[in-house]
Amino acid sequence: MNPALDDHVNNKALDGLFSLIAVKEKGIRTDVNQRTSDLLKKVFGS
Repeated sequence: MNPALDDHVNNKALDGLFSLIAVKEKGIRTDVNQRTSDLLKKVFGS
């Protein structure tokens, strides 16, 4: 276990950030209405 509080907080923040990104990406892949930009439509459209 790492006793440094700042490392722990940073790691948990990154874990949370990547969890939110995963949820958003799943929504973009499954729901056409979430593909709002031309780039998203191009990348996830096929």
